[in-house]
Amino acid sequence: MKRIGLLCLALILALGTLGVGYALWWDEVTIEGVVDTGTVRIGIVKAEATLYQDKEVAAVDIRFEGEIGPWDCPTPPGAEPFAYERLVVTIEDAFPCLTVDVEFYVGSRSTIPVHITGLNMYDPTGELVWVWTNLPGLPGNSAGYFYHASDPDQQPVITFEIINLVSTQLHGCGSDKADLIFHVVQPAKQDHTYSFVFEVLGEQWAK
Repeated sequence: MKRIGLLCLALILALGTLGVGYALWWDEVTIEGVVDTGTVRIGIVKAEATLYQDKEVAAVDIRFEGEIGPWDCPTPPGAEPFAYERLVVTIEDAFPCLTVDVEFYVGSRSTIPVHITGLNMYDPTGELVWVWTNLPGLPGNSAGYFYHASDPDQQPVITFEIINLVSTQLHGCGSDKADLIFHVVQPAKQDHTYSFVFEVLGEQWAK
């Protein structure tokens, strides 16, 4: 009996050891952490507007919004050492056949390469609605138009195209010049004031 008792005890200990090992083998380990690959920081550092019209009645005003802060990177000649999130363009006394060329510079203070993907465009008054289109041979978000929100046919009143911006890659303290070409077309209101805002969009180049 004593041998049988010892044998049973040995079996119990063996099974217990096996159970502990099995439990440890199926244990889960969760590792959490944050990997910082760099920062993306871009802004508009300079802008100028030129009107092309057959009668001297319209005027254009541009102003910056959303100051990012002091810009310790080189800026284009004539630009202040600041960058901004948005640019507001206001066309006063607009009429069909009017063209506005907004030349601006996008600067980067990113620690990683940045890919410019396009613009966010909108009318702060809600009078106009923006629609993106594409120019032949150019990547997405390179052209579009505004139409009156009250127009069920959504006829364009201001068309727009981006020159030398979409797909641009910026490194470190780099900057690049681009143009926004606006055309006021029928059925735009005569001698009317239109205002719109645009922001430059970018993302990490190599994800």
